Amino acid sequence: MLDSFLPAWPPQIDPLATVAFALLLATLAGEIAHRFLALPRITGYSLAGLFFGPAFLGWIGVREFAGMRLLIDLVLALLLFEIGIRVNLRWFRANPMILISSLLESLLAFAGVFAVLHLALGVAVEIALVVAAVSMATSPAVVMTLTGQLKARGQVTDRLMVLTALNVTYAILASKLVLAFIHRSYGNDWYIALFHPVYQLSGSLLVAYFLAKGFQWLRRYFDPAREPSSLLLFLLLLMVLALLQMLRLPALLAPLLAGVLVRHLDPRPHVWPLHFGSIGGVMVILLFVMIGASLTWSHVGLGGVLALILIVVRGGGKMLGVVLPAKAAGLSLRQSVALGIGLLPMSGVAFILTTDLGQLFPALNDELRAIVMSMIFVLELLGPILLQRSLIWVGEIEKGGKRGT
Repeated sequence: MLDSFLPAWPPQIDPLATVAFALLLATLAGEIAHRFLALPRITGYSLAGLFFGPAFLGWIGVREFAGMRLLIDLVLALLLFEIGIRVNLRWFRANPMILISSLLESLLAFAGVFAVLHLALGVAVEIALVVAAVSMATSPAVVMTLTGQLKARGQVTDRLMVLTALNVTYAILASKLVLAFIHRSYGNDWYIALFHPVYQLSGSLLVAYFLAKGFQWLRRYFDPAREPSSLLLFLLLLMVLALLQMLRLPALLAPLLAGVLVRHLDPRPHVWPLHFGSIGGVMVILLFVMIGASLTWSHVGLGGVLALILIVVRGGGKMLGVVLPAKAAGLSLRQSVALGIGLLPMSGVAFILTTDLGQLFPALNDELRAIVMSMIFVLELLGPILLQRSLIWVGEIEKGGKRGT
């Protein structure tokens, strides 16, 4: 009879409570990393995620990630929308070398990674193309979070925002073209290979237009600088994500394009709390924790050494792409090197692109995730540290990042 009202033994902890506790400890780890080790908070979040994931404690696993996928998509949509608004298309008319530099660094990263994987090491062409495509992307989560926390300002920071938005766009577009190629190599009909990416791209652009118009309407009647107004944008993005899911459209492209459209249609300054307030800040921590928790020892065993090689090749391509046209683009050598370092982080966008393609083609999933997850984790740890040091080096934040404390 006693067992009718006493708790079960051993106690069954709700997965949501586990994630909440992990978030609490991750926040503390971020503060410890920042205050006592002079490291970015992001590094602490990612290390906490690794510790709570299957690699160590196993508190967070596949079940928790599946339950949090909508929230991960939402925080990425928020960050991509936010960084898209930083892209002023009129700037490219005044300084077209910025666009050329962006294309060059992305193409060199793609070509270098593909050449090493497929031509040098004989990895299957489908896997090599996917890894090369996602390697074009710089993490908007790392760039937006770190520059916001450090209150970075200057030429390198501004260009880093723009190049990040652009090479995320290239990565998403390239992944859709790779999707068409994989459809054909797996024997699907030609019209699936052709119309699947066309449908995804055109549908994303249409949804982006309606999202941009919806945001314009919100801005007309509500002050986005006030945190309560952020809730309306969250709800709008959540509705858009539900629509994208219903239409089987990618979750990443429409918010980014919507941000670019908002800036183009309404060039006035857009002021709001970092990540649209405290709710967004919590969700950003969740993003880094969940990605850190997705790494397993099997990933490291299968793709760890190869990932280190690809990180060097990718970084070299991005560095060359911004250093070579630096003078014509109006940057000094020091600024261009700092910009190249700032483009190194990989995180949420590469993670979601890889996960979605792996789900479509399960035969590629194990090797693909092993390589990309190993790359992501190294660059999620080292990328923010290198980015912080590079911004200090060019004088765009105070030494030690004290402006953001």
